[in-house]
Amino acid sequence: MQMTGQVRLHVNRQRVWDALNDTAVLAVCIEGCEALERVAADEFAATVIIKVGPVKARFAGKISLCDVVAPNRYRLIGEASSGAAGYASVQIEVNLEALEPELTVLDYRVESKVGGKLAQLGSRLIETTAQQYANRFFIAFEQHITAAPAGGGLVRPTTTFQVNAETFSGDHLPVTDAASLQNETRHASVPVAWVPTLASNADSLEWPQSAAQAAHAMGALQEEIQSVLDSEQIKVWIEDHIAVVTLNRPASRNAMTLSMWRTIPAILATLEGDANVRAVILTGAGTDFCAGADIPEFDRVRSDPEQSLAYETAVDACCDAIAQINKPMIAVLRGYCLGGGAHLAMSCDFRYAASDAVFGIPAARLSIIYGVKGTLKLLTLVGLPRAKKILFSAERFDAQEALTIGFVDHVAQTRRTDSDGWLNRLLGRSPEVIVGDPMADARVFAKALCLNAPLTQKGAKTLLNGLAFGRGSLDLQHAEQLIARAAASEDYREGRKAFAARRAPDFQGR
Repeated sequence: MQMTGQVRLHVNRQRVWDALNDTAVLAVCIEGCEALERVAADEFAATVIIKVGPVKARFAGKISLCDVVAPNRYRLIGEASSGAAGYASVQIEVNLEALEPELTVLDYRVESKVGGKLAQLGSRLIETTAQQYANRFFIAFEQHITAAPAGGGLVRPTTTFQVNAETFSGDHLPVTDAASLQNETRHASVPVAWVPTLASNADSLEWPQSAAQAAHAMGALQEEIQSVLDSEQIKVWIEDHIAVVTLNRPASRNAMTLSMWRTIPAILATLEGDANVRAVILTGAGTDFCAGADIPEFDRVRSDPEQSLAYETAVDACCDAIAQINKPMIAVLRGYCLGGGAHLAMSCDFRYAASDAVFGIPAARLSIIYGVKGTLKLLTLVGLPRAKKILFSAERFDAQEALTIGFVDHVAQTRRTDSDGWLNRLLGRSPEVIVGDPMADARVFAKALCLNAPLTQKGAKTLLNGLAFGRGSLDLQHAEQLIARAAASEDYREGRKAFAARRAPDFQGR
């Protein structure tokens, strides 16, 4: 018998993993469990009373854990017998995926065999009973883990910005709080200290001439960025080598303020310098990705031609930072993706959309000419006729059309459970609509990208963007330097060794 299922738990992955390895928790959640104790590091002894139709018996046996990759997955192998009632063996594969700091998806796959009197009851009755036991276990497990108090807690690091001469030289110098970036896994929405670079932000501001005035202006910019992070208008979370940058103004459909446009380049500069980060996901909190620029603040920050030019320069600087980061970047799009939000999405390397996502560029309804760089990205993705239609009409289009015209790369599929199946009829279940989750799909894709050579990805991204977007012209000398560096790298030697040994390579980005 085979059985698969998925459970969403609104707690962080580490707590789920700890509970799955806690005999006290499992004993409470397993129906009919009389005893469960750990007899070795990866082995348990169990006694469970199981009732299948007319047969009720006490089963005693052992459970072993193997293929353990904490806190991601393990395989459980169990064998139990009950004399004349028969015997049972089971293999359960459990996989935990952290979709958000406090949202974990648990996937399980069960394969089991029975013998003796149990086998005589028929596969349908056994399958129904197994499904009922599984459902009751996960209901009890979810109730237990969500009711239990979280251990420890999250501490917001105290951070400060520093200004120095090198920052003003235009060099790409991201500076981070070492303590807050020490661990590979950083949970929740604790902002990390980001020091902006002149290269990322200089064009978006009017810089004074004197050194004293310049230092004051940089200090003001740093305070502005820190304010965005302290107020959590943008959140950063890193897990499994994937950084998730979340626009966090759900009440305003994550509309971008001028301060947010200025903050993203500083965040990406730090992520680019973090060797533990192999891919970046950009998404929005709540039901939307981004409804565009924050129009209500235009009277203050975009009230005349000079301010409008400075604003557009800040938008371009932000989107350039997204396009130029040396790591794969994926946009996860739900709900509205409009105007400036569309520019953010188009600047990413890949776009994963929910089936309910809505797209559009309403510039024609505001008498705004969409920026040169955003227009070029739109043209590159969808072609000239469709780009004209999108910009001239200001009409919105849905996820399926976005996929058809090439605006997005993937749409998470919505499916319905089988209401005609005999098990569903027996249990009185109604058909259920399961909405596909683009974040889950994007993380699977990002994890696959994380296994490949970072130097290859960096070089390929530089070449492809230079050729496609034509930033003046592709810097051939820089491109050749990237190619030569990759050929002389440790990762290149590791790739050859892994190929010869027929194993997966372990790339380090150097």
